[in-house]
Amino acid sequence: MTVTLQDVSMITALPIEGKPLCMSTDSEGWRHQMEALIGMSPQEPEVEDGGKKDRVPAGATFTWIAANFAHCPQDADDEVIQRYARVYMWYVISRTIFADGTCKNAPWMWLKALTVLDNKFSWGSAALAYLYRQVINC
Repeated sequence: MTVTLQDVSMITALPIEGKPLCMSTDSEGWRHQMEALIGMSPQEPEVEDGGKKDRVPAGATFTWIAANFAHCPQDADDEVIQRYARVYMWYVISRTIFADGTCKNAPWMWLKALTVLDNKFSWGSAALAYLYRQVINC
């Protein structure tokens, strides 16, 4: 038995028709792009005593997201509300549909996919492909 696209559609109610969710997974300059989208990005880790810098995944930890975007300001304009909505959707899909093995990080590529909120992407197809890829990597 295997999970099919119809299963994904029925269980998650994600759209399976529409544009494919195809994008580059290149993370070059992701901090700058994140700042343009949501106004800030996590700080780069500091290098101690000339040692090597720790490899950090492109994205933000869930604790960083919660600390910086837990509550939308009461007097927020439409742009700020959209920013908080985008971060909230990024948080939710990174925790549920596109969860990774660490359960600590929201990958940059899913925030990047939310740059256009009114696009008709086939999120169900992307979720199934991601599920298959995660199973293969286990």
